[in-house]
Amino acid sequence: MAPFFVALALSAALLPPGAAAQHEDRGRHPEHAAPRAAPATMAGGAHEHGLAALRVAVDGGALEIELATPLDTLVGFEHAPRTAAQRAALQAAERGLRDGAALFGLPEAAGCALMAVSLASPWRQSEDRADAGGAAHVQAGDGDHGELVAGYRFQCARPQALDALQLRLFELFPRLRAVRAEWASAHGQGAATLTPKQARLGL
Repeated sequence: MAPFFVALALSAALLPPGAAAQHEDRGRHPEHAAPRAAPATMAGGAHEHGLAALRVAVDGGALEIELATPLDTLVGFEHAPRTAAQRAALQAAERGLRDGAALFGLPEAAGCALMAVSLASPWRQSEDRADAGGAAHVQAGDGDHGELVAGYRFQCARPQALDALQLRLFELFPRLRAVRAEWASAHGQGAATLTPKQARLGL
């Protein structure tokens, strides 16, 4: 991730299952920003199946996106694959996650192009050694709860037109019930809970 994205340290806890209401904090000053806490799918946080954490940062023409979720949310299990069907499920999930341009609907007027993708997973199944843009896979720990973290970097020719993101993960992964999203851009910072019925994130 770019230094700007890392330094931002956006990380709010996932809402409990069934939380359908969307909340946004659009303060233009740091004191109005969303509360910060350890993301629920990362080390030290709660591990809840069916949920995911999304972080979005816009810095000039650079758009950085990070997705973190339990592997169970994606493929229905978190242990090392034991059958051909499970290995195929992981391969299919990885192929889908590498297609960042399809996962995130961005305004055409912004002229955004996907520059790099990275995946961190305990049991990577892809045969290729690197994703788009040459970003290599990073192996995550293989503890009791398998996690997957995906990173995406876009370059936008007209970032002033980048006012929203349409999340299409729900279509690809039906086990996903809700995504706790946080964003930061020149317009301020905010947070929202996205669901299959409300999958648009204003930026």
